[in-house]
Amino acid sequence: MRLFYTSLCFLFGISLYAQNSKEFTRVNEFYIRGNTQVIGNNNLSKHKSKPIDATDEFNDETKMKYVDIDDAITTYNSSSANLTIPEGASIKYAALYWTATYPTEKGTKVAKGNRYVYKQNGDPTHDVQEVQLKIPGGSYIPIRGDLIYDGKQGTVKGVTSSRPYTCYKDITNLIKDNQTINGTYIVANIAATQGYISGGSSAGWMLYVIYENDKDPLQYITTYNGFNHVNKKGVEINFGNFKAPEKTETKTALTVSALEGDSTLKKDQIAIYYPEEQKYVTLDNGVRASDNFFNSSITIDNTYYTDRTPNSKNTLGFDIAKVTVPNEINTSIANNNSGFKLQFKTRADRYYIYFVAFQTTLNKSTTDTEAITSTTETKEEKEEEIIEVVEVVTLEEPREKEVTEVVEISTPKEIEVVEEKEEVAIPQEKPEEPKITPKEETTSIDDTLVKIIDKKPTKVPDVLRGYYIISNVFSSKTNAEKWANKLKGKNIQSNIFRRPENNFYYVSIGNNEDPVLLYEVLKKMRKDQDLKDAWILKINIQ
Repeated sequence: MRLFYTSLCFLFGISLYAQNSKEFTRVNEFYIRGNTQVIGNNNLSKHKSKPIDATDEFNDETKMKYVDIDDAITTYNSSSANLTIPEGASIKYAALYWTATYPTEKGTKVAKGNRYVYKQNGDPTHDVQEVQLKIPGGSYIPIRGDLIYDGKQGTVKGVTSSRPYTCYKDITNLIKDNQTINGTYIVANIAATQGYISGGSSAGWMLYVIYENDKDPLQYITTYNGFNHVNKKGVEINFGNFKAPEKTETKTALTVSALEGDSTLKKDQIAIYYPEEQKYVTLDNGVRASDNFFNSSITIDNTYYTDRTPNSKNTLGFDIAKVTVPNEINTSIANNNSGFKLQFKTRADRYYIYFVAFQTTLNKSTTDTEAITSTTETKEEKEEEIIEVVEVVTLEEPREKEVTEVVEISTPKEIEVVEEKEEVAIPQEKPEEPKITPKEETTSIDDTLVKIIDKKPTKVPDVLRGYYIISNVFSSKTNAEKWANKLKGKNIQSNIFRRPENNFYYVSIGNNEDPVLLYEVLKKMRKDQDLKDAWILKINIQ
């Protein structure tokens, strides 16, 4: 009986995992002279057409609206991006992906007593597998994609409350048959929730292109898709079938796309396994920090990709990143037979990873001698290529934020309609007055300070009006207190308050009604490694 019970629990666990994720599988692989290009954009934002560059915006605090750049009668949202491949190059493969959160048509949040109530207004009405695509020189055409994952089947709260989904479609022939490849691509009618939902709503699309070009070096390129909900436990994905050519100097690039990463919330990471040292090494570059990799942006190596409309720096919960893997790890991977492993972690900002691609550029001596071939898997082969996914429990410092759902489901007495309601507590306790930082010499106002002054103030009950230096933000009050104690060990006094809009605990280390004065203090405090990400929040100033 005990054996039967254990087996039943094991099978039940597998069933739950399958409902909340989709194993990553290899879509195809190519061995060609050529390269890759990735473009995309977000279809939900704060404004229907204006770019959003403020990096301190949270998508769960923003009343999300459909982006709509064409105002066409046949589309309810749309955004564009421009594709450019070298002259003389030819398309080998092109895949269109789209993803969004879609639990309801429109969501609202209102204060109710000492609670914020999230209400879903109306069941979803659009088909998530249907979008409209306009290619250069053409008109809109309907695209029906393959469903990779739909959160409607989920069982954990972080999935069911936001219903994330991902679809894709191989559009290689569609692009190859078009007379014009380079130009503007518009994707419209991505089904998503407008307004507010618990955790925030987001939506976007990505076009991943592989092209052949005799002027480029030989490359091994392979793509994968799936779906993983990354929370505080972390996820490790072992791409066991990835094999870089052995004993060669290589250059490896990694392309990933995810949903629901916020620009301000820290402690989400992607790490690559370094076989030689037998450890994971976090990835970063000039636009993506190692502790905030998924930061609501679209980037190519060290630059923001802006050849799109709207070209928001903050894509409010949608990420595309193409990054170069460090050279020392490339060499180790090339001589390793255990495949390619990535680790995704977070302690503050849940997110959903759905696409990964690798490309390995071989050295010149290899490209001169190797035969150039390409392969595409059959459906049967692909189904056998199930990538191992391991749940990883991370042990982090107290300063890191826990990804725990701070939203409480309302009691039956409070439910007046059938739609789902979720409640967030509004803090009632009155914190002590934060310590005012001593005056320092002021300098001329720069653009960053202007944005701080012009930003809409945040309303926080029982907190004095002014500008506050925020050293860290936590979803757990216990972790906020631990962080405050750590600062106390450095003789830095702090105060903790809870922000009603997101229910997070903010650790302030100084405040003043003079933003110019406080900004100079902030710049000096940032010299401390633990305070390098400190920022200023405007509170209760009318």
